[in-house]
Amino acid sequence: MTVSLIGKVTKSGCMNKTVTVSVDRWIQHERTHKMIRQTTKVLTHDPKNVLRTEDTVRIKTCPRKSRKKFYELDVILKRGWDGLLFDRLNPTKAVPLLERVKQQQKQQQQKQQQQKQQQQKGQLDQAEKSSTTTMNGTTNGTEATESTKT
Repeated sequence: MTVSLIGKVTKSGCMNKTVTVSVDRWIQHERTHKMIRQTTKVLTHDPKNVLRTEDTVRIKTCPRKSRKKFYELDVILKRGWDGLLFDRLNPTKAVPLLERVKQQQKQQQQKQQQQKQQQQKGQLDQAEKSSTTTMNGTTNGTEATESTKT
């Protein structure tokens, strides 16, 4: 019988092909009858090293992989670092974090270059306007001084 649990990845990257998943469950206290959340941490087998911290996953029981590892990755439900939902049938189609960061950096650099170009164009336009106004101002100033002399 296979048991499935839904949890959140709390630790990844420390062990090869292994992540720590926190599984929450709600129980009712015997005396006060209040609902209490209890968290269990389980080691989970991640065969392709695709999981990152804060990912929401569904894990299932499997034959024992090591002394403490009884679960394996079934499906990535939600990526924590980006909040994107992925195809449940193909959880490994997720873009690796490093590639995503590089794409974002390239986009930011392109935006900055465009802004610099626009600023330079604006400065050139202002310089042309100011040069024409100073030329007009100097000619008017010379005319005014000439008219006062005569």
